[in-house]
Amino acid sequence: MVNLFKKSFIYLALIMLALVSIGVENASAAEVVDYEEGATNLNNTPENSAVVGSRLLKPEIGWKRYDDSNPLIIKNKMFYQSQPNLAYKNGQSPGNSIETYFKFDFIGTKFRIIDQLHPNRDKNTKITIDGEIVEYYSAYTSSSVVHPFQTLVYEKNSLTNTKHTVLIEKSDDTSYLTLDAIDVDGILLDSEEVKKSISLDKNNLELLEGSSEKLTATVTPDSANVIWTSDDESIATVDQNGTVTAISEGQAIITATIENTDISATSTVIVKKPDNSFSSAILSITLVNGITKEYEVTNTVLNNYLNWFESAQGTSTFKFSKTISPYKKVTEYIVHDKIASFEVREY
Repeated sequence: MVNLFKKSFIYLALIMLALVSIGVENASAAEVVDYEEGATNLNNTPENSAVVGSRLLKPEIGWKRYDDSNPLIIKNKMFYQSQPNLAYKNGQSPGNSIETYFKFDFIGTKFRIIDQLHPNRDKNTKITIDGEIVEYYSAYTSSSVVHPFQTLVYEKNSLTNTKHTVLIEKSDDTSYLTLDAIDVDGILLDSEEVKKSISLDKNNLELLEGSSEKLTATVTPDSANVIWTSDDESIATVDQNGTVTAISEGQAIITATIENTDISATSTVIVKKPDNSFSSAILSITLVNGITKEYEVTNTVLNNYLNWFESAQGTSTFKFSKTISPYKKVTEYIVHDKIASFEVREY
């Protein structure tokens, strides 16, 4: 009995130890972050005091710093350069191609660019926010002696507290665009996920048989390829430019999909038959006495006349209405057996 109790106690202790280990492991995983959160302000001031041009070795209170090596920052034509004990986390990302740029998406109201000042830096770096706000900054310095690292070179405040897309581009191919770190008051987002979106300019479309109209897809990124399809090509077709052509009466769904994804947008197309009741024609009727009567008629009136002429006989009459000044309306009656011939001139 005593041995059984001892064995039970040992098993219980092992189970508890395993649970504690798992808890510690999960806690450790939860604590892994890819940014440094600000704990102090520049020069130990009570409020954020860094301004453009200040060396800022740590993010200030309320800011999170992401290193240039962070995969959430998308870089093009930029390489990693080791700068031990100088750059933030010992490295920075430069590039001198005209195609050099970096971009990131974040949620927050403000952000900062941290870089090294240097004589070979771009003097007119373009920064575009949400595709609308365009500003410029520079990490250039004329000094050939001191090239300070971890310098605040650009700051943007007072944005709405929502998702923003920031694109930074070089202005020429003779200088360098570099990045050391990014400070934000919110969090960086996964650009690969953010960029995959599509919408159409029209959710519903009405067309007459034989007519066409173009749907325009807005995709992020702009380079994404869009595949267009129709769920019923007997009603409406669509080409790979988004032009929809109405084939026959009915309803079809046009779908625009980002290639190699399941991200799509749709538009419901309703195809109707043309309404010809208001199309016009001249009906010219020659009577047996040689007199010719002309009437401007709609297709509906014309069809009614043709049906009457085929089935009527003798003294059966067909009436036409005219507007003749000063009368409000004049009605003429044509007798079937008085008609020698007639012609229809459509326009």
